[in-house]
Amino acid sequence: MRKTLIALTLGCALIATQALAQTVGAPPQIREQDARSARQSVQPAKQSNYDRLTERAKAYEVNPDLAPTEADYAKARKDRAEGRAPKKRAQGTEIETVRDQDNRVTEYIVTPGSTHIPYTVENRADRPTDPGDKDTLGTPKFINFGF
Repeated sequence: MRKTLIALTLGCALIATQALAQTVGAPPQIREQDARSARQSVQPAKQSNYDRLTERAKAYEVNPDLAPTEADYAKARKDRAEGRAPKKRAQGTEIETVRDQDNRVTEYIVTPGSTHIPYTVENRADRPTDPGDKDTLGTPKFINFGF
């Protein structure tokens, strides 16, 4: 009797775990009609979003009326031949050096490409410095007062 009871208990436990595994591990079943209606309800939102973005993108398209014409090119060639072409400013940072009579660099003049406002940095390599100092450049002078 004991063996039968143990076998029956183990059998019921086995059936219960299989049933539980099938319900928990399997994805929920959806009817085909419900899936189609859900798909149709989502698509219009994506389409309207796409239309809105394409309308916004049209504002950034190249306007053919703004492109230079042959008359513009002819005028530019004529101006360049007569020496009236505008000077191009350097886009990068320019660094100039000022040298003394012994051809040593005394200061650097730095002109940033973004602002084109120059500032100077003094070179102190020929002067004695503090023992702990390894820096040979002075503090940048952003404002120069001249009298």
